[in-house]
Amino acid sequence: MRTLLVWLLVTLAIALQAENGSSPNTIGKTRTYYIAAEDILWDFAPSGRDLMFNRPLPALYKNTKFRKTHYVEYTDATFKVRKPQPEWMGILGPVIRAEVGDAVVVHFVNHSTRPLSMHPHGLRYTKDNEGAPYIGPDGRSVPPVLPGDEFTYTWFADESSGPGPGQPSSILWPYHSHVEEPVEVNEGLIGPIIVTAKGKARPDGSPRDVDDEFIGLFMVFDHQQGKEAGMMHSINGYIFSNLPDLSMDSGKHVRWHLFAMGNERDVHTAHWHGKTVYTPQERMDVVRLAPATSTTVDMEADNPGNWMLQCHVADHMEGGMMAFFSIVPPHAACPVNLSDGEFWKDPLKVRFSAKNQSGKTIKSISYTANVFIKPQYLISTYALWRSEKKVPSGGVNAYEFSREMPAPTEPLGWVVYPIGIEYEDGTRWTPQINSECFHVFWRDGNTAQPKVLPPVQTTGIKEKEKD
Repeated sequence: MRTLLVWLLVTLAIALQAENGSSPNTIGKTRTYYIAAEDILWDFAPSGRDLMFNRPLPALYKNTKFRKTHYVEYTDATFKVRKPQPEWMGILGPVIRAEVGDAVVVHFVNHSTRPLSMHPHGLRYTKDNEGAPYIGPDGRSVPPVLPGDEFTYTWFADESSGPGPGQPSSILWPYHSHVEEPVEVNEGLIGPIIVTAKGKARPDGSPRDVDDEFIGLFMVFDHQQGKEAGMMHSINGYIFSNLPDLSMDSGKHVRWHLFAMGNERDVHTAHWHGKTVYTPQERMDVVRLAPATSTTVDMEADNPGNWMLQCHVADHMEGGMMAFFSIVPPHAACPVNLSDGEFWKDPLKVRFSAKNQSGKTIKSISYTANVFIKPQYLISTYALWRSEKKVPSGGVNAYEFSREMPAPTEPLGWVVYPIGIEYEDGTRWTPQINSECFHVFWRDGNTAQPKVLPPVQTTGIKEKEKD
């Protein structure tokens, strides 16, 4: 019944646009989204540190937690199961995708406490689907969506919504609430629309000629009416390199969609260290952004390392508008697969299992560990655990080691690394890079495994060795 209703709404919208002379030339897929506006407590620097320079946050930033509202995607019309999105998207709402010729249907529910809307840039729509309540010369105004209410928007990606001459195969447009637009965007009600050229999209709408896509919103969120202590100079809602897991594999063709929003202070110059980017017309390593503008550029990820992405405006740098992006070099599979960890029940012991997937018999193995004491705040334990129990290929061994934990609180997660293996045939293995072989045992049991780890910060926890 719901599917039939959506089809009827889209058909009616097409008919109305045709009557108004604004219908797209061809209709492709109908892409349906279920999005809610929800209130949250957002932390711009959950680690409490400047991760780029291994130091505490500047004294000015005593408070980095603020009440905000953002867009959240759900799997269906029940609005019960959230659809996951990459951690690096931060405060951003979900990606809305379309190929030129597609219709986009957004079922929007306002779970916040004040009237809101969803207004798209770049797409075609009728007045009823504009998401911007104002009174025009004809006296018409579309009301906002009240708290607890739902509205279905129907938009179209016509030819003018897609990439133009000299642009890559996909481009970004923002969407945001437009009732009290400056206030609502500052609260976090903003997200990306990505439109791919006709015939160049995968079934999910993403461009076929790209391996990975990343999106970056450069914006100064103002939480103290212009006072510097409340200015959060952020990328996707994170400051001082707290943006997590912005990583890609070496050799990939990567697309970056960058945009800005905000006030006159939101003139940004986004700069990548270690790499240049390009469009079909030019190459650069700095992209200019102004409020409500976007730029799409490509990168060949061929320079492995952990690099800085920053705004090159001086006071924005001082305010922490920077993040790590990581290009992960090729490496062999980890010779052991870690699982079944227990680090919290026994204050004196740690336990985990490891399956030997090396194809050879392990004669001895050594491990070390670091811990997350806050999100993105990784510190060393100086642990050195060694076992001389033989493990045949395909075998699983359960390890138990002693531990000390003088830290004031239990860590959020333990990162266990094998650092050396001696095989029965006399050969040895050691990791070539840190990201080659590790497993994070999270206390909540639900947090996803990161592809790369943040830099290790301060130390102070020590572990005792036990065979």
